[in-house]
Amino acid sequence: MDYSAYFDPIALTEGQEASYGSYVMNVMESQVAAECRLVILFVPEFRYTGDSILHRDASAIIDRLIGLFPHSYEPKIGLLGLLKLGESIDDTEMALSEICQDLMQVGALPLVIGGSRELTFACYRSFERNEQVVNITSIDAYLNIQRQETLGYIGRIIKEQPNFLFNYSNLGYQTYHIAPAELSLADELYFDVYRLGELRGNVVMSEPIIRSSEVLSVSMESIKASDFSSTFNPQPNGFYAEEVCQMMRYAGLGEKLKIVVISDSIQSLSQQDDLLIAEMIWCLVDGVYCRRSEIPSGKNESFLKYRVSIKNDEFQLVFYKSLSTDRWWMEVPVPPEYSNRYRKHHLIPCSYEDYKSATQDDLPDRWWKAYKKLL
Repeated sequence: MDYSAYFDPIALTEGQEASYGSYVMNVMESQVAAECRLVILFVPEFRYTGDSILHRDASAIIDRLIGLFPHSYEPKIGLLGLLKLGESIDDTEMALSEICQDLMQVGALPLVIGGSRELTFACYRSFERNEQVVNITSIDAYLNIQRQETLGYIGRIIKEQPNFLFNYSNLGYQTYHIAPAELSLADELYFDVYRLGELRGNVVMSEPIIRSSEVLSVSMESIKASDFSSTFNPQPNGFYAEEVCQMMRYAGLGEKLKIVVISDSIQSLSQQDDLLIAEMIWCLVDGVYCRRSEIPSGKNESFLKYRVSIKNDEFQLVFYKSLSTDRWWMEVPVPPEYSNRYRKHHLIPCSYEDYKSATQDDLPDRWWKAYKKLL
């Protein structure tokens, strides 16, 4: 695929030796993108709300990224540039969907920066084209099912037929922003949603959720305005900068991850805000280059297998623990008629807390929700 017709290029500035300036390169076609582990593209699409918003200076983020240093690896990072917006939002979504699909096909991880969180819908369409079932996780103060008088991007996805969304997880929603009906709908659909208060000070809870996702959508409005203020709707409460960076590294470590979206970042109000996005990218890349491919199996000596009977033997739960990384998984039985469609959801990431819950004769919520989706 020739990308040159879709993008305005961003000039690269030489950085210090061995910094990211040595490893970021302009990409204009699929063959070059195939050489990169991650490809960055900026998409300044804000027309969903009807507002005219000044988009972020993409070169400022790249300049801050160039001042950072990789350790123990030499990353290959591609830069597509600034996407030329279509005459309509639909045109932009179509272009973004095609580009992300092509990048995934050549083995590169697309990192979409800028624009509205609604662009996550276009990223979902990249999987829809190949009829791939997908998990989406958002780091956001909102659930994105129903936004005022319109549907959020998850609401739009739910209404798509055929539908390829298996699970949606939200990390950090703020209850006062969410209508009770929207929260009830999330519960009825067995979505995994976590209040900000559940994760603050315990961000490690997010690791198995992020690990199970093909798409991670990060709204910069999920971060406290004192840590990041360059958004259209700054929030007095939210995650701290270091917590979001930690979750970005979890994302990089996740073998299933295919697309990352960093949205709701408007014209920069400070160099600190540019640097935070650059550090989020650094954490993502560091995770990608520290990945360890793990496939849990009782026959694999690198894993411990645990069987737990609960509810008077009504349920037999099987857990796996990696001896290398201390990560956990659990088996969820898949009905025979769905064995091909949902085979990759048969084994889902979990935490040690889920295992402890099972040993106390309590069925983990994560297992139950996955099981109900498969029925």
